[in-house]
Amino acid sequence: MKDLYNPNSNSISVNDSDDIDPSIIFAALWRGKWVIFFNIIFFVSIVYFYVNRVAVPLYSAEATLVLQDEKPEVIRDIESIMSGGPITNVNMNTELEILRSRSFAEKLVDSLDLINHPFFDKSLQNTSMYHRAKINLLKQFDLTFKEPASVPSSEEVRSNVVNLVLSSITISNIRKTLVINISATTSNAALSVLMANTMAELYIQNQIQLKLDALANATKFLSNRTSELKQGFEDLKTKLSEYPAQSELVSPEFLETQEMQLHELRTRQDETRERLVKKTALRSTLRLLRDDDNLETLVNTADDYRLNQVILKYQNNLISLDDLNNEVDRFMLQIEMDAQQVSEQLLALEVSKKLLKDQINRQSKELIVLQQLERETETARLLYESFFTRLQEMNVQLGLETADVRLVSEAILKGHTSQNKTQILYLALVFGLVIGASIVVFRELRFSGFRSISELRLNSGYDVLASVPIIPASDRKAFISYLKDKPNSVISEAVRNLRTSILMFDLDQEPQVIMLTSSVPQEGKSVLTFALAHNMVGLGKRVLLIEADIRRRVYSVHIERKNTVSLLDLINGDFELTDLDLFFEDLGFNILTGSKSDINAADIFASQRFADLITELRKHFDYILIDTPPILAVPDARLIGTNSDANIYIVKWNKTTRAQVQQGLDMISNVGIGTTGLVLNQIDSKKMKFYGYTGQYGYDADGSGYYEN
Repeated sequence: MKDLYNPNSNSISVNDSDDIDPSIIFAALWRGKWVIFFNIIFFVSIVYFYVNRVAVPLYSAEATLVLQDEKPEVIRDIESIMSGGPITNVNMNTELEILRSRSFAEKLVDSLDLINHPFFDKSLQNTSMYHRAKINLLKQFDLTFKEPASVPSSEEVRSNVVNLVLSSITISNIRKTLVINISATTSNAALSVLMANTMAELYIQNQIQLKLDALANATKFLSNRTSELKQGFEDLKTKLSEYPAQSELVSPEFLETQEMQLHELRTRQDETRERLVKKTALRSTLRLLRDDDNLETLVNTADDYRLNQVILKYQNNLISLDDLNNEVDRFMLQIEMDAQQVSEQLLALEVSKKLLKDQINRQSKELIVLQQLERETETARLLYESFFTRLQEMNVQLGLETADVRLVSEAILKGHTSQNKTQILYLALVFGLVIGASIVVFRELRFSGFRSISELRLNSGYDVLASVPIIPASDRKAFISYLKDKPNSVISEAVRNLRTSILMFDLDQEPQVIMLTSSVPQEGKSVLTFALAHNMVGLGKRVLLIEADIRRRVYSVHIERKNTVSLLDLINGDFELTDLDLFFEDLGFNILTGSKSDINAADIFASQRFADLITELRKHFDYILIDTPPILAVPDARLIGTNSDANIYIVKWNKTTRAQVQQGLDMISNVGIGTTGLVLNQIDSKKMKFYGYTGQYGYDADGSGYYEN
């Protein structure tokens, strides 16, 4: 049997790519054009009603302020008393937030007594959009709205008014400028002007008050500081005057003379120390020579004139050795006395130097203390005089302060600034278009069924043999009458088209046994099988319809089954086929009806008896149509398909999911059974037009002249 399934078809890869084909999106939007249109009409109608019946005209007034960049500094040399310097972005943003603050709005409310103004007093006038919409809607039905009797507290009223003021005032800054715009928008033109100008005046007054407060704080600080400095200066003066009497002060010149004396003492001390060292060294040398009785070397080392004369006399024998020793002893004694004298001189010089040094240090410290007192006193005097001068300047400055901002443009009365109706309606149209398109796209993304032949063919990989509209019959019994009474109707032509596709499927071998199945119940399979059998009768052929769905007792087509032969009667051998007349007059063709059996249906259709029955039936009928159970419910169809020549798979329009179709086709192909083609069944022409598939099937107004209504 020929199989139209192509596993390598490009249509299978449609969903394999993550890319979205724009043509698919455009097609979905076109199919959902009515949804988009209704959304546009809905949103435009709502906005039109709001603009014309609910919205009230608004009036905007704007006052303009300019900040002064360079501020005159009252005190230039004292930090943290007055703020100054150029205005930065941080300063500008700070000023904007001050104007937007709730405290500023409260000042405006108190200044203009807005609590008692009708625009802000909710007890006098309710201006909410919901309230106005409700009033206008009730007016359309000649009804009145009764206000609820509730009295809010004064704090709640004030808080509500402040909130309304904050929502009515807009503060903005022109970029890269020092300009601040204060805009007020209300339904009262005069009130808008008054609020904008008053807000500007309050800001200017606030700036002046801030400077006055800063000056007052600075004056207080300077006054206290000046008093402290004056007292400190007086204390230093007193201390400076009393210090000379409490110390031994000398002049710097005298102190310099003493420094010179100290230098001379240090020089003499160094010389005396050098002499003492020499004397001590000579004495030690002479002692060693004396102890060795080396008188001649002693005399030469001493280099003393007297000793030289004595040694000459001794050498000339003019004196004795004793006389020589006596003279040497006297010389050694003299050397000892000289060394002792030099040592005493060195000690005296050390004492004198220490006394003089201590005196100089003491007098230097006293002089330094005196000079420090003089410097501190002079510094205190200068600081006191500076603060006193600044204090006098501050006292003069009080009362002469101006704000660092000026009013450039006052708010004036203007015409209402109500919303641009055309622009708002255009935005509503765009919004409705976006919402409608979103709904359509979301619905398409969520939808998993089939609405067109091309969708079914591309997603299944099989050819679609026909598309059959839904049969407009009032009940199951009227279905047969409809087919008989309207042989040229859209339904009949669609079934005839299916018949042609099946018979032309294989020109070499015309199919005789045709099985019709579907994925799940309620897909119109049984009705279509009866319609196809009725249509084939028109060819003048012997047609047999077998109801193989023997598990259910509820039939989609209602006929009188009491006098009919059931399929199980022949399979069980209860009757001989040659002895039976299977023709059903009301239908116009032969039928083997279904009946419930105690034996499992799958076992019956898998038996050789069923295969033999089909072989026998082929001899007596030209076409045998088998109505089978759904493929996903029970395995009966897969067993029956082994004995058929053509297998037709029914898919319900807009209902059967892609997963169900794919699973059902896979289950058929897994047992080696080919699928001839698919039928898109029970197409609803009204819904088809709503989804934008007009012209997809050929049964619309373009071909209506060929059919009976």
